[in-house]
Amino acid sequence: MAGELKVVSDTRSVTGGHLVFEDYDRHPRACRHGVWVGWKETFSQTVTLAFEHVDHPYVGWSVNGVTVIDPGYGPFTQPPGVPCPAAPSVLYSCPVGGLFHQISFTSSSGAPRACFWVQVIYREHGEQNLPPHEGPGMTLCVSGSDVEWPAFLVAEERACLKRWWDILRRYVEVADVGPLDPVEFLTTLPADEFAMMQAAAQTLEKINRDEQPRLSNALRDTVLGILRARMPGAAASTSRGPTAD
Repeated sequence: MAGELKVVSDTRSVTGGHLVFEDYDRHPRACRHGVWVGWKETFSQTVTLAFEHVDHPYVGWSVNGVTVIDPGYGPFTQPPGVPCPAAPSVLYSCPVGGLFHQISFTSSSGAPRACFWVQVIYREHGEQNLPPHEGPGMTLCVSGSDVEWPAFLVAEERACLKRWWDILRRYVEVADVGPLDPVEFLTTLPADEFAMMQAAAQTLEKINRDEQPRLSNALRDTVLGILRARMPGAAASTSRGPTAD
């Protein structure tokens, strides 16, 4: 199969903006404390994908494993589009400019970030009654809002998360976390789970692991369990103690 899936356009149409105040003491988030003040911008984001190919006559699409455009059959979506499977705040539209090898996704203004898997499916001549072939795919994320926080607070947050990642790495051998860097990965953890890992790491720093092996092992297992749940296969194994730098 020849062909490549590409983002051909990514545009935002701003719909508004206002100051936001977030009290992270009342609504905990890892490494954020007190009241943060930022500028929230709302917009509608449209991303258009194209399957660049030369030899597949009938092209369609699936979203999160659900066929939304059956290659050779359609249907045509009507403006403004159709809600995406598992991401109802996002509308998809195909064909784009009369071309079925292009599909666009548009976020609702103000909606939170939504991510989903988009994949090309296709048929060749004479395959009308056969299941489609699978082509390339990608994870796509679109949003309807974004907050600009003070740069010095963001820098403090990242430094805090980096410190905790380094501590966690002393007790749990963690493999690659995929497209996210370690700091970005930690920001995706629910606040209660991060707090549990933070408390476990703090305790591991202070106890004598030889004198309290059961507690030490249980604390490491807690950290490992949370990491495995959030990135299956990436948390490899527990370490019996701090690892060498």
